[in-house]
Amino acid sequence: MNTKVYRINTLKEYKFVVVLSEYQGKILLSRHKDRTTWETQGGHIEPGETPLAAAKRELYEESGAIDFTIEPLCDYWAGNEETRDGANGMVFAARILSLGAIPDSEMAEVKQFEELPDNLTYAAITPKLFATWQFLQKFLEKTSRSQKTLLYGTGNPAKLASMQRRLAGLAIEVVGLKEVPFELPEAEENGVTPLENAGIKARAYYQAFGIPVFSCDSGLYFDNVPEEVQPGVHVRTVNGKYLTDEEMLAHYAGLAEQYGNLTARYRNAISLVLDEEHCYEAMEENMASEPFVITSKPHPMRKKGFPLDSLSIDIKTGKYYYDLEASALDQVAVEDGFLEFFQKAFKEA
Repeated sequence: MNTKVYRINTLKEYKFVVVLSEYQGKILLSRHKDRTTWETQGGHIEPGETPLAAAKRELYEESGAIDFTIEPLCDYWAGNEETRDGANGMVFAARILSLGAIPDSEMAEVKQFEELPDNLTYAAITPKLFATWQFLQKFLEKTSRSQKTLLYGTGNPAKLASMQRRLAGLAIEVVGLKEVPFELPEAEENGVTPLENAGIKARAYYQAFGIPVFSCDSGLYFDNVPEEVQPGVHVRTVNGKYLTDEEMLAHYAGLAEQYGNLTARYRNAISLVLDEEHCYEAMEENMASEPFVITSKPHPMRKKGFPLDSLSIDIKTGKYYYDLEASALDQVAVEDGFLEFFQKAFKEA
């Protein structure tokens, strides 16, 4: 059984509803009379019934909840991915204020849990839906207070870690794509500038997840080389091929061997989407890197996701990037202009 999660109202023709309920700060699950396992409240949507009406009905029938708040959370599909035999469902989050007796139904009892138990009726579905609820709560609760939570549209752990450290002082918590429980959209980076590519990614992720998100993109530019070998926005793609870290090292070391040490500079861009009305983009000079040197002789250290740092030398100190202090290396990865960008964006929002 496969489970895929999507932003609310992404799917159509819903067959099921699932209610993730909380009572007195704990998870509330139900047990069917014919089973020893535990499950969320929910079931089939009846003819002519809206998903919300079905969710309210199922919550009452399977838990006895008589006073509660309930709201749509996300969509899901569950089934066999190979045969595509499955069904769409809508997930709701409920906070129960008052419980009565369980009506005469197929449920025998309800029980509160600090965390999900191992003996779940729908073990392939329930944990993923609760993980989605927890993920969305992080954004909704923290963005309403002084602490902001933003999704960084990258799967690169090294880039994520550098951004997390740099933005920590601004009370901004950053999470990456690997923490997202939703199905990831394909964001085709076909822009001709870093700013266009950053915007493509940020808008795609916001449309898919509906949470505050930002994406960055860079272009690499060398002094005194023919135009045909300028990387620009295609830093990892050469002659149509996407390069691995080791292939990048070999390619750029070869260019430095051919043309001599290369004076290089990254032009960086960012796109931030807080909601439909608050979108910000920039590719300013204070976001660009200081000029540095790409050499043909790599540093022995490697850091996954940042292969060119093994070839990069800081002009001011003459040191390889990997011989710089950690704080200095973070500043190289995330220039001060990015911090100013976030400060201005949140002030305007």
